[in-house]
Amino acid sequence: MYDLRLLGTWRSDARRTARDINARRDIAASKKPRLRRLFGKLVLRYTKSRCYATLDGETEVSPYVVVAKDRSSAALVMAHPVTGEQVITHINFEGRCYWISLGPIREYFRKSA
Repeated sequence: MYDLRLLGTWRSDARRTARDINARRDIAASKKPRLRRLFGKLVLRYTKSRCYATLDGETEVSPYVVVAKDRSSAALVMAHPVTGEQVITHINFEGRCYWISLGPIREYFRKSA
């Protein structure tokens, strides 16, 4: 199974992710600027069965499977890039954007192609 909403290229949305970080009361204000600088660099390109992740000029390819989807989200199973273990990623769509949870933070992505 695949999800047509996912296909194409997505770029990490630093501005929207920063807004989410700024709204968090459980993250110390002194740590927020350094944390915000981590986002906005990752580019993900999805085909029907693979995700190409590019960061700082390096691209990693991961096969994935959509195991469930509904009106506003999709659940993907793919290998963790470091451990190789199968992990589930829950993608939440909002128009031409989506977000994923990174612990207490939401990282937003916007469709670029």
